[in-house]
Amino acid sequence: MNYQAVEHLLTQDARLLARRDSPVIDQEIEEQRQAALDLFFQWQDGMAQFQDLMPFVVILQRKVDLNRDLLRWERRHED
Repeated sequence: MNYQAVEHLLTQDARLLARRDSPVIDQEIEEQRQAALDLFFQWQDGMAQFQDLMPFVVILQRKVDLNRDLLRWERRHED
């Protein structure tokens, strides 16, 4: 997975998934997303390796894949 795909997963797909039950945020998904996002920023700053993100990315991508139809619907119905 390239860095653009990881960035999209963290800033778009996983973010939407964590907020699917708005106004209640899925704390488990959001905590995983925030931890991965922090590591992503560390990688951008040269303080972490890209492969350090992979355990987070695999888990989040699996959750997103399982909820893909829901995410598509939410994107179509965003304000």
